[in-house]
Amino acid sequence: MIESEFKVMLTEEQYEKIRAMYQWDREIEQTNYYYDTEDISLISSHITCRVRRIDGVHYLQMKLPTGVEYSRVELEQELGSELPDTLSSQMLCSLSGRNDMPEVQLLGGLTTFRSVKRFDGAEIDLDKSSYFGKTDHELEIEFTDEAMARILLAEISQAASLVPDGDVCLGKVHRFLKEYMNK
Repeated sequence: MIESEFKVMLTEEQYEKIRAMYQWDREIEQTNYYYDTEDISLISSHITCRVRRIDGVHYLQMKLPTGVEYSRVELEQELGSELPDTLSSQMLCSLSGRNDMPEVQLLGGLTTFRSVKRFDGAEIDLDKSSYFGKTDHELEIEFTDEAMARILLAEISQAASLVPDGDVCLGKVHRFLKEYMNK
């Protein structure tokens, strides 16, 4: 599946304003466990490898670059109830369809409380994430209809006083990795 999304980092105040704007379709808590080699070769190649736990079930997920702005290929396979310490090269090659995937080790976890609101052609994911004693807030608008996503982003930006500053919002894996390297 191709994942297309806009991401915006939020202050706690902006996060609370957006939470008050909608009646959310669902709220979930999930933990992303990130994996990579010792020299962080996957993340350096713009590949995310994680196991996501939702309701006690673990899902191996990989995100691969597409070369298209705002988009990545997202692949997933259910693992069951056990969190592995290591993911084999064979497992990653099988999921990704590539033959050059290394064995990877568990780096740590990031837990997110996510509020979800669905629209035709777009979905708002409002996230509060905790990792290594740090908490941050993020707005993601995933879309199949970019025009609808831009309308939602404009409405939210006005209501929550978001000011586009031209900075690229780092994804969760990069924020996690920054703290991982500093621990």
